[in-house]
Amino acid sequence: MKQLLLLVLLFSVSTGMAQTNPPPASLDATQAISQLREGLVDSFNKGDVERLLTYLDPNAVVTWQNGEVCQGPEAVRAYYRKMMQGEHRIVRDIKSEPEILGRQVYGDWAVSWGNLHDRFTLMDGSELPFHTLFTATVAKRGDRWLLTSFHASVNAFDNPVLSLALHKTGLWAGLAGGVLGILVGGGICLMVRRKQTLKTKA
Repeated sequence: MKQLLLLVLLFSVSTGMAQTNPPPASLDATQAISQLREGLVDSFNKGDVERLLTYLDPNAVVTWQNGEVCQGPEAVRAYYRKMMQGEHRIVRDIKSEPEILGRQVYGDWAVSWGNLHDRFTLMDGSELPFHTLFTATVAKRGDRWLLTSFHASVNAFDNPVLSLALHKTGLWAGLAGGVLGILVGGGICLMVRRKQTLKTKA
């Protein structure tokens, strides 16, 4: 009886380990995913949004650094136009050098994560190095691999936008303080002169 229980226990442990460890990725899958990544990065850095959209699954979900969420290629196109091409666009240019920190392939889908090492140039010329962390999921659709989800995340408590805002706030506060100092100083001088004038007349 004890031997039977031991065999059952060993079988359960070995089965659990087989379930938690993903099967090794085939060479074809690894190459296809690498080509997908290269195509995404190249089209993104060149600002070729139409080519970029060809690598997206029709139901792809993308979460951007500012928290906006897009579902599907059309929503991604609209977001890109708003941020990079519209009349009130915010970003002039963006470059990215993604670093893959990890990847797991599970048959016909895979997940990877890493650092984008991205640099934004705003319309006012400000340059913001973000180093955005990301998680991406891709899946095989027919004979192609496509991006199904992408999530970008920045540090909410320490990022270039926050630093820039604090810097501008400091400049405005300094300017306002200087103007206030001049006004107060001018008012005091005017009061002193009036007192001196009154004394002279008296």
